[in-house]
Amino acid sequence: MTKREMYVAIVNGEMNEEMQALAAELIEGLDATNAKRKEKAGEKRAEKLAAEAELVNAIVEFLGDEFVTASDICEHFEEIATPQKATVLVKRAVEDGRVVTEKIKGAKGKVNGYKRA
Repeated sequence: MTKREMYVAIVNGEMNEEMQALAAELIEGLDATNAKRKEKAGEKRAEKLAAEAELVNAIVEFLGDEFVTASDICEHFEEIATPQKATVLVKRAVEDGRVVTEKIKGAKGKVNGYKRA
């Protein structure tokens, strides 16, 4: 039985064992495809997190005793395209207790400043 024949039978309200077997095979195929996709996405996510962890460590090494802004961090690292991304990365170090944050005067008023703990 082809998929088309199965769909026509469903539309006509017919159900038989052959249709059930084909549907079960199709479901197994979908499950296998989804499992491969999920595994590949998990591997990519793990690679991305590892690369970002290295970048967070580099940011911590860059920071000193003076407060700097996310824009300063962004300018120093080519890998970081925007201050928003710098903020996300440095917040991980803040959560770990390796970096402290405080409001400082920036170009556009008060902004978060970061320095090594």
